[in-house]
Amino acid sequence: MTIYRSPFHRLNIDWFVRHALQADYVLKNHIAIMLVIAGLLNTSPSYAQNQQPDSLLRVLSRHRGQDTVRVNLYLKLSHYYFGVNQTESSAYARDAIMLAAKRGYAYGEARAHNQLALIHSLANEAELAIACALRAESIAERNGFRALTGESYRVMGLTYLDQEDFAKAGSFYRKAEMRARETGNKVLLAKTLNGEGGMRIRQKDRSGALKYYLESLKIAQEVGMSFYMALILSNIGEVYMSGDPPDLANASQYFTQALASAHISGNKNGETNALANLGKVYMLQGKLAESETLLLRSLKMSDQMGIRITSQRTYMKLVDLSLHQYNYKKASDYIQKYYAVRNYLMNDERTKEMARLEEKYQSEKREQQIQLLKQEKRFETASKNFWIIGSAFLLLAATAIYLLQQSRNKKARQVMTIQKTLIAEMEEMDLMKSRFFANISHEFRTPLSLIAAPLEELTQEVGSSGQVNLNLIKRNANRLLELVNQLLDLSKFEAGKMEIVVSTGELRQWLQVFIASFESLAEARRIDFQTTIDVPEGMFAFDQDKLEKILTNLLGNAFKFTSSGDKVQLSVKVTNEEGDLEVVVSDTGSGIPEKDLPHIFSPFFQSQHITSDGQPGTGLGLALVNEIVKLYRGVLNVQSREHEGTTLTVQLPLEVSKLTFARFASEPSPHFSAVSQMHDDAVPRDEIMGSVTTEATILVVEDNRELREFIARAFANRYKVLTAENGEIGLQIATERVPDVIISDVMMPGIDGIALTEYIRQQEVTCHIPVLLLTARSDDESRMRGLRTGADDYLSKPFSTDELRVRVLNMISQRKRLAQKFQKELVSPSPADTILSTDDKFLMRLRQTISEHLADPVFGVEQLAAEMCLSRTQLFRKVKALLDTTPVDLINDIRLQRAAVLIRSRADTLTQISYSVGFREQSYFAKKFRVKFGVSPREYANS
Repeated sequence: MTIYRSPFHRLNIDWFVRHALQADYVLKNHIAIMLVIAGLLNTSPSYAQNQQPDSLLRVLSRHRGQDTVRVNLYLKLSHYYFGVNQTESSAYARDAIMLAAKRGYAYGEARAHNQLALIHSLANEAELAIACALRAESIAERNGFRALTGESYRVMGLTYLDQEDFAKAGSFYRKAEMRARETGNKVLLAKTLNGEGGMRIRQKDRSGALKYYLESLKIAQEVGMSFYMALILSNIGEVYMSGDPPDLANASQYFTQALASAHISGNKNGETNALANLGKVYMLQGKLAESETLLLRSLKMSDQMGIRITSQRTYMKLVDLSLHQYNYKKASDYIQKYYAVRNYLMNDERTKEMARLEEKYQSEKREQQIQLLKQEKRFETASKNFWIIGSAFLLLAATAIYLLQQSRNKKARQVMTIQKTLIAEMEEMDLMKSRFFANISHEFRTPLSLIAAPLEELTQEVGSSGQVNLNLIKRNANRLLELVNQLLDLSKFEAGKMEIVVSTGELRQWLQVFIASFESLAEARRIDFQTTIDVPEGMFAFDQDKLEKILTNLLGNAFKFTSSGDKVQLSVKVTNEEGDLEVVVSDTGSGIPEKDLPHIFSPFFQSQHITSDGQPGTGLGLALVNEIVKLYRGVLNVQSREHEGTTLTVQLPLEVSKLTFARFASEPSPHFSAVSQMHDDAVPRDEIMGSVTTEATILVVEDNRELREFIARAFANRYKVLTAENGEIGLQIATERVPDVIISDVMMPGIDGIALTEYIRQQEVTCHIPVLLLTARSDDESRMRGLRTGADDYLSKPFSTDELRVRVLNMISQRKRLAQKFQKELVSPSPADTILSTDDKFLMRLRQTISEHLADPVFGVEQLAAEMCLSRTQLFRKVKALLDTTPVDLINDIRLQRAAVLIRSRADTLTQISYSVGFREQSYFAKKFRVKFGVSPREYANS
């Protein structure tokens, strides 16, 4: 048999071991020993693994960003503490997983899961190690990280090898080796070959094991894996030790080389193993005192690092040594300690679970404290800004009111003088014009409607070139229809057929939602839109339709004649003196020439200035506003300077005592018909709410507080509503609470609606949740971007509340139909060649996990959640959303389905079948079986 010579063979073995026996000397002169060994080797050993964590911790403390750099720092610290301080190593790995998942850093998340799997494997926590490795493999496979999938396979092979499941261990090792050779990853290949050698030695194939170990050692030396070489060298030494008789000379040589390598690279775990193996060699050579010194040194180090599996093996070696020394009392003591450690490893599961729950609780508690501090800081900043901006707005409003009061009488006299000179001519002209437009407008409406409807169909049938022209026709047809409607309103005013119809409603709430649609328009046009609503909470009497027309035309004109970068201001308040509603709209646009001011409220009058898009106005909007204000017995004033801007002020009566001229509606005013008016297909409220239960949970993510609260109130009667003011908090709530539907705004600071949807779709626990996006950008490109991201629906602002309810209802109903479909597929799995979605893969893994534990009567929701790497709450909500059932009922259902198959095939007695599917009591099994199938098990067997 050929003996492989590593660079360490030139060391004086007796010299190094003699100094290794002197523990205090080693500790005090660690650096000196490393320099001596490095000089003997004539090499430059890598100190990467021995790097002290101080520099990494300093970099971590200085780096404030929650980004991929921080993830990689966490991983480096976890690698450093691996085999040295398992608690610290595990903590940093978990921190890396949480941050990588939060930032969507898939590569870092997969690496961190692999690292945590190794930590669990070293601690003999096989189930957790496999679960973490599978999670890493899933993320890596989904993102095309082939080398990382190979590392996941290697970790699973190592874990199954420790469980002595050679078939699974060999399968995963072969996959890892194939992936390492495909990607050219020599580090992964060296580790995998070493693992395969370990499997061969346990199968008593010494020659095969030595072949793998030597090839692994060669590759490790090529790529400079100094930290890992100690393990390989120890494994080679164990091959020589396992001979019959043992080859103590070669075994001692390789163990000593392993000790030197571990000492240089800082591999404490490797050093512990090498000391224990050398102790056994010395025992077989009759050097019992030296053997005891090395074994006790190894035991002390393994106890300090908390690696109990190594302590267990060392205790067995000490038992053997004590028997060689004929010290039976000491041997008895070591046997007791051996079994204490062994029992601890076998019965530690509940303690570990409690520790994990405690760790999770403390982590969540820290996160909540951080979020609370951030919210308090944001609240202080917002409160301060509110008072500053509010004071500025009040000052501006007071100034505007003062100026308007000063100029009101002068403007009124000017208007009266002009009216007297033109009234005779205008009366006759207006009468003819009104009659003409009243007739022609009615004739225009029908053909315009017949143009618009077929255009909607044609745009879906023609190609992209034709769609441009059709969209142009459609826009202008809609514009023409809008103008015709304004003409009809003007003709009704002039014919005396228009009246004020008031009803009571919450004016402040109505204004907040109405104005929100113009905020999005201002953002799209890059106009600074500032609003002040000084209207108290409560019910007011007002004509919603007329007030909507006033605000729409005033704000529409302001945006029309204001360029990007300029400002539009809206102030709405209830005056304390007169109890009137005062609306002030001002802009810094092009302004109106002084000579045109007396004519701007005349129908069809067009000033010489043009809109921001280069088109002149139509001359209808302000005329319609003027007629409404007159009918409302209010006041309309204008102040403008050319090239400086325009301010329009409207005052309308609100007190019932002043509304004697108006007709009061028999029913209260709907809250938001201004929005719903834009959607003619809205359905009645009772139809929307008919079939929805209160079990569903809706998450509303919207940075505008008023709009967020309004949407929440719209669903509060039928659903459980959660709210979040930004995408980051929305993602956290979605992960923890797993709602049934998410309604999110697109434009938000930080994580916007598009990014939020991407995060939702990437996480297994939230990927099934339907997402409805709200946006002011109704163009096709924005809509397609949202849908491609994974959004289920898209609704433009301003939107109909009833339409929003219908769409949410459809989403929930569709999820229930999918749940029924998934329940059927769970009983009858899809064919193997079917392309599976993320939900299908989750359900397949869920069924497989339950099936593997059918015979375990204590297997329940807690164990299932741990197997699926989810919390109990997340598992409940995920299963409820996908299958419309609970995890407990799902486990029982699968057990009963399996029992029915076994009974039908007469595989065994009814008692044995009930035991095989996890039922301890026959009577309870019979009761559940009858509820499920309508007959008893015996009747089912005889049917």
